Amino acid sequence: MIEQALTLRPTVIGGETAEGDFTVIHDGREVGRIRKTQDLLHGTEVSAWNITVPLPMPAWCHGSAESLEAAKWAFRCAWERFHSELSKDEIARWHHTHDARKP
Repeated sequence: MIEQALTLRPTVIGGETAEGDFTVIHDGREVGRIRKTQDLLHGTEVSAWNITVPLPMPAWCHGSAESLEAAKWAFRCAWERFHSELSKDEIARWHHTHDARKP
């Protein structure tokens, strides 16, 4: 498996950022989010992660982990699997949808 470059930047919503909330970027496009949240079942803080590409998402494209580092690793594993299964047509549709939303 070829490792793909993923970077994090603070998520900005309504001009505001929140501690521990990151947008995941691949090749200049937003592909996911990792954020600090509460595990309501156990009452502990976790890092939730999900892939947010505008295509049908398998159930394994989201989850949570006990730390930011563990969430980044889980996201990377899911992203590399998801991306490797995309056809050229699906990638083109995703890029077209993403680019159409740019101001």
